[in-house]
Amino acid sequence: MSEEQIQALKEPGGARRDVFNEQERAAIQFAETLTGWPGSAQESDLDTLGKYFNKDQITELVLIIATANLTNRFNEGMRTPVDV
Repeated sequence: MSEEQIQALKEPGGARRDVFNEQERAAIQFAETLTGWPGSAQESDLDTLGKYFNKDQITELVLIIATANLTNRFNEGMRTPVDV
């Protein structure tokens, strides 16, 4: 990832999402949905991902998002110090 893309991900609401291609934007949007409101993920979200990823890739994407959420919540709950 470029520094510009990393900075864009830090901006609320994705104001600078133009630095990503359509495939990347679809993955980012799905990750945000699954992270913030997991129950709101719709079949249409999977259909959108299906334009860019096959079933195995979508499964892997969901597992990566879920793992990141698990570790983030664990570390937040345990007040794990962040290495800078």
